[in-house]
Amino acid sequence: MVWIINGLLYGFFTALYTLVNQKYKLNGYLLGIWRGFGIAVFFIPFMPLFPVPHSMYYWTLLITQGLLIGFYDSHLFFASAKYGAGPTSRVMVLTTLITTVLWWLITPHEFIKLFDNGTVFITLILILFGFTLSYWQMLKSPVNKEIITYMAPVILALAFMSIITKDISIHGSSTWAAMIYYLSVSTFVSGCYNTFFYICREKVKAKDFFKNVFSPVAIRAGLYLISFSAALITAKNLALRIAPNPGYVTALLLTSPLFVMAFNKYNKIQDTASVKAGIFMIFFLIAMMILVNGKFGVID
Repeated sequence: MVWIINGLLYGFFTALYTLVNQKYKLNGYLLGIWRGFGIAVFFIPFMPLFPVPHSMYYWTLLITQGLLIGFYDSHLFFASAKYGAGPTSRVMVLTTLITTVLWWLITPHEFIKLFDNGTVFITLILILFGFTLSYWQMLKSPVNKEIITYMAPVILALAFMSIITKDISIHGSSTWAAMIYYLSVSTFVSGCYNTFFYICREKVKAKDFFKNVFSPVAIRAGLYLISFSAALITAKNLALRIAPNPGYVTALLLTSPLFVMAFNKYNKIQDTASVKAGIFMIFFLIAMMILVNGKFGVID
């Protein structure tokens, strides 16, 4: 049950994280710089409290995760600016199915046990399909071939990020150590990624770089982004550490449009999302929680 609570917190803080650039509309790489280095600065001082990992595999996971975070963040921000948050979010629902299937391919022994329990397995597939369809209908934004092509690598990046996050949390010496090293090393690498591409793609000189990064609007947006991102990363790590399949946590992440819808309604901002489809989505999420968290043999 704890992973469900943290999965929902992951979705809530992701909604807040998404709303930052809905308001400020800043360069995706610029936001990635603040998100990466900003979080790292806060958590690097805690690293000496935990033993330094000696496993090259663990360090490879942390660095790879950082590169994926940098790629995912910048592309997601640019997609929201170019195509709108609605179409971008709508396409991202495919991550749930892809993450789930990828994890099953990585853990064939556990998957075979789940597959042998035909009734439970088919029910799970129907629930995931119903959730995906409801999510797709909830966001009434047009999706074309261009955005699907642009978002395809982003969808894969999030799927692999979820799997790697679970691996990092499992291989950490403790829950605290895994979170601190993730929040320090991986985010620092993502900051380096976004700095490199911001300078190269935007052709920014050193003087203009610091002027843009530390402009008043960038500082305000960056501080919001740091706080929300640190919270969502923590919730994500805790959820993925104990969830049987990272795809189920991704499904909980995709509750974020429901929170966005609530925030927009509170702030009297027009939102075209379908409330009826949102209710169906919640129904399928509750069904998934009961099936996965109950004693029905869902171990993968």
